[in-house]
Amino acid sequence: MNMLIDLILSIISSACLFIILKKFSDWKVVTVHGILVNYFVASLLSYSFSDMSFQESRLHFFEIWPYPIGIGLLFILVFVLTGKTAQVCGIAASSIASKMSMVIPIGLGIILYNESFGLQKALGVALALPAVILAGSQNNNVNTSGFRSGLIWLPILLFLGAGLVDTSIKFAQHALMDDKNNYLIISLIFASAGSFGLIKLAYDLFSGGERFSIRSLLGGILLGLVNFMSLYFLVRCLDRPGVESSFVFAVVNVGVVMASFLAGVLLFKEKPDFKKTAGLLLALAAIVVLTV
Repeated sequence: MNMLIDLILSIISSACLFIILKKFSDWKVVTVHGILVNYFVASLLSYSFSDMSFQESRLHFFEIWPYPIGIGLLFILVFVLTGKTAQVCGIAASSIASKMSMVIPIGLGIILYNESFGLQKALGVALALPAVILAGSQNNNVNTSGFRSGLIWLPILLFLGAGLVDTSIKFAQHALMDDKNNYLIISLIFASAGSFGLIKLAYDLFSGGERFSIRSLLGGILLGLVNFMSLYFLVRCLDRPGVESSFVFAVVNVGVVMASFLAGVLLFKEKPDFKKTAGLLLALAAIVVLTV
């Protein structure tokens, strides 16, 4: 039952990230500024749960520093790449590429950690892939000029980058984390991403970009709280004895698709078309197959 609760909370918090980001424009929050604040808030929240003293944390950081810094850099790069792909190739391409990337951590989990891949899991993944494609589809007026101009490499890079983010989280949980240092490592990853974001913020400010505002601060605090929860519950799922990462990433990704679909209908009054409804039904079928 605890595993089920962690899965549900991971899905809900991950879906809330997309909802908050979508509301940023309504709240007049500068997205880049909100993202930056979010990383530092999530880092502070993570560290506040750590049982390690400052001296222990400092010594441990010097032992493992390349890993959280590398993962944090990957977080920022994938965020920038997501925005660029959405601008050039359309939101549908960006959404599908990032969701389809779940095949990378699933595949690497099977190869690197000797996880099983029987008929049931194969069928679940086979249902999940078309589910995320259909659920992520947009209207016919979506900009596709990026593909015509030969920029198909953008969604390909996003696909690889988003998959590597999930894989890096699994690596950190498997190779670096234990009961004592897990909150510290999560904190360091968020702090690293925020530090690289500061570089971009400084560049934007010196090049005449938008100024920082209290709205961006408050929006970033809310996003940071939810972001911490999403990673916290995901790591808890991955840390369960006998639970395979390929199962966790498949269920969480498909669950986020379902939650985002329902949020769009209930909160944003979006009218589901045939493709999105079919995607939701396939997502439901995938979760049933993967969890029974």
